[in-house]
Amino acid sequence: MRFIVSVLFLYATVAQAQFKAGYYFASFKDKANNNYQLTNPSAFLSQRALDRRTHQSIALDSLDLPVTQIYLNQLALTGVSIHSVSKWLNCAIVIINDSVHYTNISSLAFVKSMKYLRPLVAKKSNINKYEKELKQYNYGTATNQIEMMNGQYLHNLGKKGEGMLIAVLDAGFMGADTIRYFDSLRIQNRIFLTRDIVDGFNDTYVYESHPHGTNVLSTMAVLKNNDFVGTAPKATYALIRTEEGAHEYILEEYTWVIGAELADSIGADVINSSLGYSTFDDSTMNHTWADLTGRVAVSSIAATICARKGMIPCISAGNSADDAWRKIGSPADADSILTVGAVDANRDYAFFSSQGYSADGRVKPDVCAQGLASAIIREDGTSTYGSGTSFSSPILCGLVTCLWQANPQKTNIEIMDAIRKSASQYNSPDSLLGYGIPNFEQAYNFLAGVNPTALSNFEVKRIFPNPCTENTQLLYVSDKVREITISMYAIDGKVIFEKKMIIQPTINGNINISTSGIENGYYLLQVKAENMNKTFSICKK
Repeated sequence: MRFIVSVLFLYATVAQAQFKAGYYFASFKDKANNNYQLTNPSAFLSQRALDRRTHQSIALDSLDLPVTQIYLNQLALTGVSIHSVSKWLNCAIVIINDSVHYTNISSLAFVKSMKYLRPLVAKKSNINKYEKELKQYNYGTATNQIEMMNGQYLHNLGKKGEGMLIAVLDAGFMGADTIRYFDSLRIQNRIFLTRDIVDGFNDTYVYESHPHGTNVLSTMAVLKNNDFVGTAPKATYALIRTEEGAHEYILEEYTWVIGAELADSIGADVINSSLGYSTFDDSTMNHTWADLTGRVAVSSIAATICARKGMIPCISAGNSADDAWRKIGSPADADSILTVGAVDANRDYAFFSSQGYSADGRVKPDVCAQGLASAIIREDGTSTYGSGTSFSSPILCGLVTCLWQANPQKTNIEIMDAIRKSASQYNSPDSLLGYGIPNFEQAYNFLAGVNPTALSNFEVKRIFPNPCTENTQLLYVSDKVREITISMYAIDGKVIFEKKMIIQPTINGNINISTSGIENGYYLLQVKAENMNKTFSICKK
């Protein structure tokens, strides 16, 4: 008997020694005795969320039901603090200070499992995943990052995000409540919701902790004409803090899930998340390359659920290509989402952009946008440049939102498919750029049933007006991205001007040619492109 008691005492001592005070995931076995029913979904989902499901014929299921309240009540009776709750994972995140509370919770009949997520007090992390520092920046304007994807085509149609709700999951939004660049958001009441999942307990103040979310938000939301315009400057935004900027523990994947659930519940159309997870301050929590199937990491599972609930998740690929990890992280490996890599201002692969494919062989990243020397707004209200897929993702996300606004009858899957098909290397994807750089005019045409790739090469349709006074327009079609050269000559052969430009695939191309600085008379306009060289006569009056 003395031996048995000694063994039991030793076991208890070892268990206590292995216990770590901190944040824990407590998963539940079921959602029995729930206060809510799927027959009355308006009790737990917003009308926007229900409308999104109805429009896309998405059925309600048990994931939509909240966690059973009786279970939460019994957890609270043990004396622990309930930090937050996830209905998709059917769990609570609890803060446990001692092994007694851990044992008491583990023994509850409805508790399925427990998992350690983060210590109570965390040291500042050495992991920097938000932005890549460069020795030199290209001090251009925000124009390039929009026109690279032909995003101005959607804006010119009047599609700037009105009526659409974008949820931004990030690390904090310092300064976004005060700096002038976000005046229109505040004046027009286009900040739908703020929620701090990291601090828990339904905290709503997000303008603290980290500026990363502010930088990200600026690429989409800013509307300062002749200064800086984002890709969805008239959309409405939900600002959700799911990330601890100072630390890197797997707890953040669970707060990410809760943030995604919130985005779904309020009826968000699109999610941008410039966050990713691969390695942690506690190496026992690290993912492996083999995990990158979209079915292992909880954030990846949740991102796929977002898509299945009818949203479009835009997820940054990561900035790990030049470090030991190299690959995309989670939730970038999820299925049915847009994983966004980075290119530079010249459309070339950015050296830091995390690489694919997924572990199960799917093309990742899906597409790319400018992420090297992207125009952003800092938390102090200054306009500058930053680099990282943290910025390529929201730049793309804003245009995704405008495209869906222009095609409200389409499903999220149809919108994403059109974007992939419009991309620059759709027929030959690789692990660096995925399907390439999207063309949003071409995506719009795909959704309208027009296929620009069926066009024959490059063709000048018309030069109008001709005769002209101050300017004339060169109207053209093109089946792909190409360089063209436009030259104007006097009748005696004198060169008036010559310029080269990159054009995008289009069925309605329009190039303005100024003639205001030349004398009246007849001129020759030469247009050169791959396998094409034509000369047109124009008259200046």
